[in-house]
Amino acid sequence: MNHGDHAQRTKQHAMRRDVQRSHPLWVYDDDDWKLMHGDDKLPLGDLICPEPGCRAELVAVEVRKTGTRFLRNRPGTSDCGHALGRAQSGGPPSAEHRWLQQRLAEMCGDLGHSAIQEHYESRADVWVHNTPPLAIEVQRWPTAFADRSRARQSTGANVLWLLPESASSQKAAKELFRQPAARVRVFEEGSRHVSATPWNPGHSDRVWLSIGATVMRPSADGLTLVSAGNYDAKTFLREVLDGRRRWFGPREVGFKYGSGWARPDEVEQMRAARARVKLRVPAPTLQAWPALVATDRLAVADQAPPTDTPPVAAAPSIPGPEDFPSRPASGSADAVSQAELTHKVDPPTPSVMSGSTQRGWFRRFRTWLTGV
Repeated sequence: MNHGDHAQRTKQHAMRRDVQRSHPLWVYDDDDWKLMHGDDKLPLGDLICPEPGCRAELVAVEVRKTGTRFLRNRPGTSDCGHALGRAQSGGPPSAEHRWLQQRLAEMCGDLGHSAIQEHYESRADVWVHNTPPLAIEVQRWPTAFADRSRARQSTGANVLWLLPESASSQKAAKELFRQPAARVRVFEEGSRHVSATPWNPGHSDRVWLSIGATVMRPSADGLTLVSAGNYDAKTFLREVLDGRRRWFGPREVGFKYGSGWARPDEVEQMRAARARVKLRVPAPTLQAWPALVATDRLAVADQAPPTDTPPVAAAPSIPGPEDFPSRPASGSADAVSQAELTHKVDPPTPSVMSGSTQRGWFRRFRTWLTGV
């Protein structure tokens, strides 16, 4: 259905004289149309203008060639001038579209809000009288979502886009999270899984309507808002109209998909929980390396080669076998000292001295003992 060309307006709604209804009859609801134009239609004069205070009598008209339906003032009476619907250019809306419009209007009426389908002034699919008003758009095909949202918001209304399962294009799926939108699904009564098509002939009208995808609830840890799944449509509409649920996003922090319909109190609780967690995160600290393990054995310093000159200082200590420990046999763990386990350094080994060097050392040692 082309929404860009609604240049004319027509009378499409009527109330019954002296009969209280939560919402007006609509020419594009098949059950309502039977009352207006069927074989067992209401008696002449029973249909009146739905404008508050107006009692102008209406009659139903159908253009058989195009299928267009509308109401006009009863012949012989003056036109009251009230027109609450828009002309259908490009042919009448689909049966699914009409059924969803009517069911949503009925729900809003049950909640105490007057709703008009195909509203002329706003060009909304369903215009809900509220403070502020709510313009509901049922959209199955790609369209200028942003432009149409701004047009309705310029009238002071909030906007709600509802995309049925038949709106399966990639563009429509993207706009689901960019615009104040949600999925609308129809299930058989008592089921959350079996889809229903009550707009088709022969199908029962006992169904359950749900709103999903972008209806948010707190996560288990309270740090994010996630999809609530299939949410009861009447409960959702009540919360939106009462201001207890509104649109956040896109790119909203803490929302799993960056946007969604959420309760402001739950959003504040989520933000407070995230702030508390952020404050509890400790600052990073530098860890010092552990000190080296002290050992009794020191590294053996290189010594100057011995000379034949007798020592003038205190006598050197006599080297013993413990000063030149032998390398333990492979696999003998008991023979390895703690220092060797800690530093993994092989112990020093004595160098091989020549025969003359050994004799010179022995003479110096003997001189030191005997004084000769």
